[in-house]
Amino acid sequence: MSHSDEQPPEASPAVRIIAMPADTNPYGDIFGGWLMSLMDSAAGSVAARYSHGRAVTIAVEGMTFLRPVVVGDEVSV
Repeated sequence: MSHSDEQPPEASPAVRIIAMPADTNPYGDIFGGWLMSLMDSAAGSVAARYSHGRAVTIAVEGMTFLRPVVVGDEVSV
């Protein structure tokens, strides 16, 4: 499936940001840790709104990246 074939998510993104050169690894791809940080921030924001209080990440048991994110890509979480 190409990027153009993908359907947008049904819900609105909590975070939307453009991947920049400062976020790349030596191969020119965006660091997985940067992506995980965005996911954690988005999840925390949604959880805090839902719970009307504080929310923290306890653990991440696994993460699979299906394809690289490159500079200029819009990342929506």
